[in-house]
Amino acid sequence: MKIAVDAFPLLSKHKSGIPNYVRNILSHILDEDTADEYFLYSKNPVMFQDRPNLRCRVKHSATAESSSYGNTLWLFSKGVQMMKQDCIDIFWGTRQMLPPFLPGGIKKVLTVYDLVWHYFPGTMDAYNRLVMNFFTKSSIRSADHIITISDASRKALVDVMRISEERISVIYPAADGYMPLDKNDSALYISEKYQTNKDYVLTVSTIEPRKNLPMLLKIFSKFKHSGIQLLIAGASGWKNSAIFAEYRRLGFSEDQVRFLGYVPDEDMNRLYSGARLFLFPSIYEGFGIPPLEAMAAGTPVITSNSSSLPEVTGDYGMLLDPHDLSGWQDAIDKVLYSRTLQDDLVHKGLQSAKRFSWEHSASQTLEIFKKLV
Repeated sequence: MKIAVDAFPLLSKHKSGIPNYVRNILSHILDEDTADEYFLYSKNPVMFQDRPNLRCRVKHSATAESSSYGNTLWLFSKGVQMMKQDCIDIFWGTRQMLPPFLPGGIKKVLTVYDLVWHYFPGTMDAYNRLVMNFFTKSSIRSADHIITISDASRKALVDVMRISEERISVIYPAADGYMPLDKNDSALYISEKYQTNKDYVLTVSTIEPRKNLPMLLKIFSKFKHSGIQLLIAGASGWKNSAIFAEYRRLGFSEDQVRFLGYVPDEDMNRLYSGARLFLFPSIYEGFGIPPLEAMAAGTPVITSNSSSLPEVTGDYGMLLDPHDLSGWQDAIDKVLYSRTLQDDLVHKGLQSAKRFSWEHSASQTLEIFKKLV
């Protein structure tokens, strides 16, 4: 069996989001499956651990890193030509789209991470909104099998796209190597490296509308003079001016709320472990990796009860309406000042995180490939 993979997500150097999912699933599949051949298609060279049954198909003349647009055009044209020459049996679409001119004999597997383009189109830039509305919808309809990362997304595919349940499998992400570290040592490390308060609560998210950060700032305004700092870790996203406007309106200083920007992968475990509490009031998530990582790192978590997030925490988490201002403030008050409640949430969170495994998810993905051929 010959499996083609859209390798564009593997160009990312960051261990987060879609690149992290694809890299971990593929790596563990290659650990398990040494009999079949895997082909990575990308306009630019991909950094991935060499394996005997792994082939890379790239544009050898590509020197400068190409955009998503440029990589997509290459995949849809030259990449498809290479797949014909390689006699591919299965194509795995790793970024919610399939090349429109794949040969009829190639089975198509598509991973759909969320339906942001349907529920929150205003949170996307024009290019991605156009791509998702055209290519993702048509790809969902034409795929032989669809993988999605939560039961909430599976239900959305059934309800919104009218896809039969038999064509959809839920394959969860996992927390990538996170573990509980000493809280005081972790907080001291973060404080010294990033010039932050050692006493902090944390959220991790792209700075964009659907993450509900204006509400988080309102929630934290109650603790403005508590001596506890709110750290917001994540790269700047689309349409985030309202978030910074709310920060200014509420009169926060950097000693009270700090936007850290992107935090390197090697610091994330300590960032999570050093936090007294992890807060995640997001309105919509395809899965919601940050709460899972925080639980695996031994930090108590309060998260939204919306979309897929109850699946992340299971019966172990503290879940709240993302629009309930006083409810969040009361919950934070209770957790911050109750060691018993903190310990209970940490214990339950660690148990919840153990439910997710990259090895198991990779085996499920491989089983789908084998059933299609």
